[in-house]
Amino acid sequence: MNGTRANLTARTSDPVRLRRVIAAAMVFAAIGIGATACARPGPGSAKTTDELLTQLQQDRTEIDKASDTMMKRIDVFNTSRKPGEKTLQFSEVFAQDLSPEQQDVLNAMVEQEKDFSYKTLLQKIITDRDNIRDLQAKVMHLEQTLPDKFVVAKRGDRQQNLAMDYLTGEAQLDQAKAKSLLAQVDQTDELIPGNKVWFFYDKEKDTFRTYVTQGDAGQTPIALRRIKQRQLAKERDTFKTERDSAQTQVVSLEQDKTQLQDERTQLENDLAFRKNSLFYHAASDQTLKEQGVLSPVLKRVRDVKGVTYDEALDLRQGTTITLVPQTYGLAGIRAVRLLPSIYQEGRDYTIETTEDSSTARIVILDPEVFKGKEVLLAIGG
Repeated sequence: MNGTRANLTARTSDPVRLRRVIAAAMVFAAIGIGATACARPGPGSAKTTDELLTQLQQDRTEIDKASDTMMKRIDVFNTSRKPGEKTLQFSEVFAQDLSPEQQDVLNAMVEQEKDFSYKTLLQKIITDRDNIRDLQAKVMHLEQTLPDKFVVAKRGDRQQNLAMDYLTGEAQLDQAKAKSLLAQVDQTDELIPGNKVWFFYDKEKDTFRTYVTQGDAGQTPIALRRIKQRQLAKERDTFKTERDSAQTQVVSLEQDKTQLQDERTQLENDLAFRKNSLFYHAASDQTLKEQGVLSPVLKRVRDVKGVTYDEALDLRQGTTITLVPQTYGLAGIRAVRLLPSIYQEGRDYTIETTEDSSTARIVILDPEVFKGKEVLLAIGG
């Protein structure tokens, strides 16, 4: 027991394996690990045709339920497999033309399986298979005691057409009467080649019955319908997952597109601002001398490598720069020089100072000359 517990702990320490074991446990709970078919009357216990038909219907229903349970177990087992590991198919378990080695595939897989949870699951699938085979043998025995006739379905056959052939042929009814009787019974369009399609017309009671059994097909139409429904559900879930993923990607792409558009707009605005603005650096004559920008004697531009033109005038919105002395550590502003001297005062710009030296203004007369340019404003106090 301790060895088994240690094995389980080691195997379930893997998060993926743990989730699979939990999934298997949930399915065990849903479909009943110890569930067995209810006791049924044995062959020969039915005293009338109606009792025989009722017994047959109950056994066929049990076969369908057991097959559905078994397919669910197979789905859980296949989900637990890693890439390259052997999986199970329903046809592998029930096909009639398998070799003894192929028919024993489940027993072999039980011997090879190391995980206790999935070993138990395989053993339950074997029990399901044996129960279904027992029920199939019982149904076959009961069918042989019926007065009903049957035909074996071929590819493309429909129950309605086969029933019409029986009613208008063997029962010798006219088309209208046959259609009237057919309208009173359930039919299926999901025949599988090998299914048995049964018919019985009681002339005395003027009643007709038709139904489909598994025959050599390995599955009834109901089981096939359940398989299709399961496949459709899987396809629906896959489609929903892919759709949700695609929608998420679309939202992400739209967000990326919006961000790129915003960045593009910002770049365009920055480029337009850069193209249409005058960039300048303003400082007192003394500060510029100390920084080595102006020569100490003639106050000419000597070195502007360290100058950052960190202020700008957008010439689309204005043409005036206003200077106040306190910003530059001065008591007043007596004069302002715009450098380099390639720009001509009176033609390209003008400088205005107040009588009390409290402010100075540089007015740009020709904005086109200064767009995108950098200038130095040397302020004398």
